[in-house]
Amino acid sequence: PSSAEGAAACPDRLARTPSLKVSFSLLLTLGRYFHLRVASTPVDNRVTMGRMDLEQALHAARALVLADLAAGNVAEADVVSLVEDAVAHRRWWVEQWPEGAPFVAGLVAQDVQDALLDKFGRWPVCPVCVESTDLHALDIQPELGPEPHWVCSEAGVVVAPVGGLGAILDR
Repeated sequence: PSSAEGAAACPDRLARTPSLKVSFSLLLTLGRYFHLRVASTPVDNRVTMGRMDLEQALHAARALVLADLAAGNVAEADVVSLVEDAVAHRRWWVEQWPEGAPFVAGLVAQDVQDALLDKFGRWPVCPVCVESTDLHALDIQPELGPEPHWVCSEAGVVVAPVGGLGAILDR
């Protein structure tokens, strides 16, 4: 019999054939196409889910900071580029420390705030102390923690969560 006929007659022979190499991704693709059950390893699932979680955290951070910029009418193209730069920088950071994913929104907001200070001036200007002669920017609290908020350190009040300045500035 030919080698193909012999392989069909003895499926175990294929498994022992050293020249036949099948990648895990090929097995998954074939399994999905032919509706076969192909077991995936828990390690692969953790890596995939971890990557998705990191990307979701980065996209959420981008959206929150852009919402605050739009609320202050400063979401111009060059400012949006600063947001993209901050997200790219924090992508590397969160890949190195995946447990820091919940902190990314506050860090991106701080990065954009610092970049805007260098190029344009203070942002966001405190809406609580608007009557004051000493204009100042809001701070992020906690500096490294989940659920960051914009805080007026002069008055000692929480103004809004990151991404929530629109509700305050619309009043």
